[in-house]
Amino acid sequence: MKKPYLLVAILALFLPGTICSALLVIGNQTYQRDISLAREGVQHLRTGVTLLEGLSQSPKTLDRLAVATQNAQREFAAASIIFARLNSDVKLLPGIGMSVTAYGKRLHAASHLLSLAMEVAQAGVLACSTLNVLIARFHDPLSAGLTMADFTVVERNFQQIQAELHLIINQVNSLQPGDLQLDPRLGKMVTTFRKGIPVLQARLDETANFLAVAPVLLGIDTPTSYLIEVLDSTELRPGGGFIGNYGIVTLAGGRLTAAHITDSYLLDKPFIAAGHHIPYPAPYTWFDLSPESWSFRDSNLDADFPTAARYAEQNYKLEGGSVVVQGVIAITPALIQQALAITGPIQVPEYKEAVTAQNLIERIHYHQLGLTSDGNSLIPSPDRLSSQRKHFMALLAEHFLARVHQLPSSDLATCLLLLLSAVRTKDIQVYLDSSRAENLLGQLQIDAAIQAPRSDSLLVVDANISPNKASDLITNTLDDQVSIDAQGNVTHHMTLRYAWRSSINRDPTQGPPINRDPTVGTLSGGQVTRFIEDRQVYGSASYRDYVRVYVPPDSILQKQDGWQPRGASTAFGREVWAGFFTISYQQVNTITLLWKVPGAATRDGRGWQYQYMIQRQAGTKWNLRLQVQLPSCAAITHTWGWLVSNKGKSATFVRSLDEDMHLGIDYAC
Repeated sequence: MKKPYLLVAILALFLPGTICSALLVIGNQTYQRDISLAREGVQHLRTGVTLLEGLSQSPKTLDRLAVATQNAQREFAAASIIFARLNSDVKLLPGIGMSVTAYGKRLHAASHLLSLAMEVAQAGVLACSTLNVLIARFHDPLSAGLTMADFTVVERNFQQIQAELHLIINQVNSLQPGDLQLDPRLGKMVTTFRKGIPVLQARLDETANFLAVAPVLLGIDTPTSYLIEVLDSTELRPGGGFIGNYGIVTLAGGRLTAAHITDSYLLDKPFIAAGHHIPYPAPYTWFDLSPESWSFRDSNLDADFPTAARYAEQNYKLEGGSVVVQGVIAITPALIQQALAITGPIQVPEYKEAVTAQNLIERIHYHQLGLTSDGNSLIPSPDRLSSQRKHFMALLAEHFLARVHQLPSSDLATCLLLLLSAVRTKDIQVYLDSSRAENLLGQLQIDAAIQAPRSDSLLVVDANISPNKASDLITNTLDDQVSIDAQGNVTHHMTLRYAWRSSINRDPTQGPPINRDPTVGTLSGGQVTRFIEDRQVYGSASYRDYVRVYVPPDSILQKQDGWQPRGASTAFGREVWAGFFTISYQQVNTITLLWKVPGAATRDGRGWQYQYMIQRQAGTKWNLRLQVQLPSCAAITHTWGWLVSNKGKSATFVRSLDEDMHLGIDYAC
């Protein structure tokens, strides 16, 4: 909630002069005292705001956060006392001050501004008090976390902050034109604040909605469990990767108290062996890798995570999953690799292994699928953590979480920032069973859902149905040449290039490349391993991809080439075109699509606007090149979202697609 800071800035600029001008009517002695108090109060307010703003600017230890929050609370409390005293002085003056025409208006304005200042200071005190409760509970590693008593304090404080902010908004809205003439900067600042009021109110509503469901979501009073999916993006699925491992994580008091990872085959295979069958929904009949039954491990056949998560819960329960969960969390290998950069290498002494960000995927695959893999997926390991084949992954998860619990508070703050970033990149996807909580995720656009904006949009979704673990060996390049005509119609000429590259990124500590010729060996599960240069590629020698392209519903496909078309459909408010292609090592496949979106650029009194949203599928790595060509009559007036203007007639964008991109151009014609 940064909007109150703007109000503080307004007060800080003109409050001392305004108050002191009004207080001149009292006499020189009172004036000198109160002008000093006014300046002191504003300085306390400024310092408190600066301390609060600094909390989110860089990772800090909980000790430093606690000190900064306590200092900020003292600053706000000091400001509140001073403004209350000044307000008392001003209230003593109406008979004298109002009779002096030169100072009556200033006195009136000073009264308004002092009321505002007191509300801001009180809101600051309450915000710091709330932060102190949270920091205290998570500072002590032996603490049980948030209790219902703590949560009651947090909720009560928020309600008071909400009331204070509503008073501030009302008081700003009640300022009269005469009040704004006291300082030439005041009018513009108040106008800016008023424009931000809807956003501020929306944030207050979002916070209120979260607090309403927080006890259940965070396991306050009663522990809460979530179904967790560990995705393998090297065997890409629409939801981010094959669900090779899963588990249950438990929160109590907002703290992670338990998390165990196991083989998804231990859930799926006994269900099928008992003669049970889950039919594939009609939209997923293209998936032909597991015809005997639709299983939990393949439940994420849509890139829309809320849909995939609901199916995951459904299949988990149908196949015998007995833990009651409040939602689903999916994580990609990229998140774990980034976390390993914080924790450092994780020792797995049972296997005499040290797992790093560089060798994570290779070591997991080695123990699960290598020529000397660890055993069968249908036989539990002796400690019952997982199957024999995926026992290494289960132990790695146990040691990794133990390491996280041992991290210093400074690294925990870095981990928190990583999680927040991963939500945007979809390396962590969250679905909550509570409709109120899930709606909140949607409002914040962090629900990993397929979006249906009114503007132009694009989402490319790939599914590796080979089967093999070659998805991370494919270099993906998306080139979209967009042209806008004089009527605002938009034409896309897009190429999707898939290249099974001939080299890989290696861990430099592992020595020089082996450079083996491709060889074949058979695994215990009937799978195949091949060496391509120095990397084992598990499974089929061919990479088979089912591609879906999501575009606005009125889009007109004019040309398609480079795939085996599988028709058009509608889903999630989008037009969807689908097709297959197959490549082998060192081959390249290029898909070309040409389509038109009528009226995608719009015009109003300010000119023309074109907005384009490009979504990212979880677990993918696309190199994106976009060029937007405007009509010959056009001149660019503004671009946003990393688009770079090129002599006013076109704009370009070149970078990796690592999160959803919102791009746009304003132009005159």
